[in-house]
Amino acid sequence: MSELIIVILIGLAILYWQAAVRCKELAILGARKECKICDVQLLDQTVHQVKVSMSRDSTGQWRIWREYGFEYSQDGESRFQGRLTLLGQRVIRVALETFNPVIH
Repeated sequence: MSELIIVILIGLAILYWQAAVRCKELAILGARKECKICDVQLLDQTVHQVKVSMSRDSTGQWRIWREYGFEYSQDGESRFQGRLTLLGQRVIRVALETFNPVIH
């Protein structure tokens, strides 16, 4: 019985890890898209997870709420902070330090 529980826990950990990797990819794509719209440069390898929690979406379903931070540059030398929020696998907010936040 304890072996079954261990196998289930390992399976759940693998599923969570796969979802986390997919969400980070979505965060990178969302940050790139927003930086392109605002005509700034996303600094590669700066997208990182800041916070994870649970929240309800617009239909009342529980989803994982993930916040990511990233850095961007307007001129290639200066660095500014950006924040991106995912609810489930949907980008719901992007905020760039030098621009007003965009809520999707």
